[in-house]
Amino acid sequence: MIPRTEYPVSAQIPEDAEFWMPTEEDIPDDEGIGYFRDVWMILGVTAEEAQTVVSVESAQVTAIDELARSASEFEEIARACDKGWVAGVQDPSVRKELLKMLPSLSEEEPDDFYADLGDLEVGVAALSHALAYIGGVPVASCRGHIAEHRWSDNPTVYAALDQQRAEWLAPLVHEAGCGFHIGLNRSEFLAIDAPSIIESNALARLIVDRFDGVDRFDRWLDLSVL
Repeated sequence: MIPRTEYPVSAQIPEDAEFWMPTEEDIPDDEGIGYFRDVWMILGVTAEEAQTVVSVESAQVTAIDELARSASEFEEIARACDKGWVAGVQDPSVRKELLKMLPSLSEEEPDDFYADLGDLEVGVAALSHALAYIGGVPVASCRGHIAEHRWSDNPTVYAALDQQRAEWLAPLVHEAGCGFHIGLNRSEFLAIDAPSIIESNALARLIVDRFDGVDRFDRWLDLSVL
């Protein structure tokens, strides 16, 4: 089972959207933008990279949905997918089945960086990379957690998006069952949220499948100078 947050989503772009996009001067060397903590820039994602993350996350979402029997077990399995190792999954039979379904996971903490989701969380990693693939700038993301200290109750990705990209995304956001809102205390960003990681992953797959190349949109950033 995958927890859902039941609330009305709206794929209509907010009327007060600023459509702000950073320039080369706004891009820091070793951190993200928007004054979020523990974030970094995700830029220049290729079609192959985006498709890889989407495929990995899709398999993980399927495994989580099949194996989790409670909200707490959902958290355990999802965290294992985030980090690449299953030691935190309490039920031995679930650990065994998870390793069978997702062979890239390990029984022990990996010695090297676990790169399958780019060090993001399952449920928002694919959407973040899909937005970067079309030239948006993901600036923060959260899967939503049952713990007390959280900044989102459900999967959410904050992103810098211009009007061209936002309008192209809108029908896909609607089709996937996701929604837009203005970022809380970050009005320059659009936030895309979803009732669960099923919808957020579905949106990522739609973006990667439907995007027909970078020439569709105006280029706003010269990555070669960064």
